[in-house]
Amino acid sequence: MTRPLLRRLAAVAATAGVLAGGLLGAAPAEAAVVTGTATAKTAIRGSAATKGAVVGTLERGQRIPTTKAASHGWVQVRFRDKTAYVASAALTTRTTKLPAAPRALGKGTRIATARLAVRDRAAGSGALVARIAEGASVKLTGTVTKGYAQTTVSGKERWVSTRYLAAPPAKPADAGARAVAFAKSQLGKPYQYGATGPKAYDCSGLTLSAWKAAGVTVPRTSQQQFGTGKKIAEADLRPGDLVFFYGKQPAHVAIYVGDGQVIHAPRAGKDVEYSKIAYMPFSGARRPG
Repeated sequence: MTRPLLRRLAAVAATAGVLAGGLLGAAPAEAAVVTGTATAKTAIRGSAATKGAVVGTLERGQRIPTTKAASHGWVQVRFRDKTAYVASAALTTRTTKLPAAPRALGKGTRIATARLAVRDRAAGSGALVARIAEGASVKLTGTVTKGYAQTTVSGKERWVSTRYLAAPPAKPADAGARAVAFAKSQLGKPYQYGATGPKAYDCSGLTLSAWKAAGVTVPRTSQQQFGTGKKIAEADLRPGDLVFFYGKQPAHVAIYVGDGQVIHAPRAGKDVEYSKIAYMPFSGARRPG
């Protein structure tokens, strides 16, 4: 092998090393290959768009592996072994010591954004007793101190860094809010029997599409939707719930938006609109999810 070729290969290897180091960073004490740091609370999305499905959430100061530089306002990241995206305005790859938001890490399940060290006390100097795989679920007790969240491993209290714990996808209550937001965005579109959007809807086509936008699948027809989900009393309605009308086998369905109102696709010749529940004979309500 000639010397010029050897020099060329060495240069390529060196460049590759620089790129890998610049993109992924050196492995920090608590996890491997984590360089993107959230500068504010931000969503992790399944696609590079504000309408992309939310697959997780980072609090300010939390970190996640970046796999591609910012482009068109988005940074490509790795989350649960899949490609995901974070708005570039809310993520920095510079070295930073932004504190995580401990109050946001209450009791519940979080997702490890990197291979996570489990320690016997809330300190980086605590003994390493286990590791949690990147993308694995971590159940927290609700106790947070000094940047560490308490968890339980083999029946014993253990600690993990809050910097590598993303929130999982939204709960049904939040999904309901997203379903309502979708329904509101369809106001004024015409009724069309059998239509599920995006230009027109029938009643169940609108509710199906609204919950699909929230990441939840519901059946196609109003009768089928009436037979699924959790039964909800009228007094306990919350935004996103499906409200049914006209008899024991409901012929009409709408989506509850609060203050005794629904959004629905009424009938031929009408557009998607607001209406009061009291204007139609109430049959019942269901909460998808």
